[in-house]
Amino acid sequence: MAKYDRRLIKSKKITIDGINFSSRLEGTMYKLLKENNINFKYESESYTLSDSFIFNNNYHARLSSGKGDYINRGFKKVNDMSYKPDFVIRHNDYYAIIETKGLPTEPYNMRMKLFKSMLNRQNIKCDIYVPQTNLECVETIKLILERI
Repeated sequence: MAKYDRRLIKSKKITIDGINFSSRLEGTMYKLLKENNINFKYESESYTLSDSFIFNNNYHARLSSGKGDYINRGFKKVNDMSYKPDFVIRHNDYYAIIETKGLPTEPYNMRMKLFKSMLNRQNIKCDIYVPQTNLECVETIKLILERI
C-alpha cells in the first residue's frame, strides 16, 4: 500500500454561508452550484456499501492503529461501510454525485469502487463527477447543465 505524504492530502478547511467545508475545492464547487442555480444537497445522503456482520473465523492481528497485542480478534461484529458524497443532485429523473478530490487516496478509491458496484447491482442510473481542480469544477458545472 502506498504511503501518502500527509502534507499532500491535508486540505484547508473553509466556511461559506455558515457551512464548514473540508477543502477549498469543496467550497469552490458549492459556489459554482449556487451561482448556476443547480439544486443540490451537501453531504446529505449516506450509502451503505457493506452491511455489518459477525466474522465467524479466527482473525489474529493488532488493533487497526497498529497498537495493542497480537491476539485473536475474530468472532466479532464488523461494522458496516458507508459512503457519503460531497454533493448530490436530483433534478427530475437526473441523479448525480459530485465528489471533489484533490488527491484520491486508496481508501477513497476502494469506497468508490464499492459505490459503483452498488449502483450497478441496484440498477441505479447516476452520473459521477470527481473534479480535482477548480477548472474541472467549472467543467463539471457545464456537463451537469447540459444534462438537466
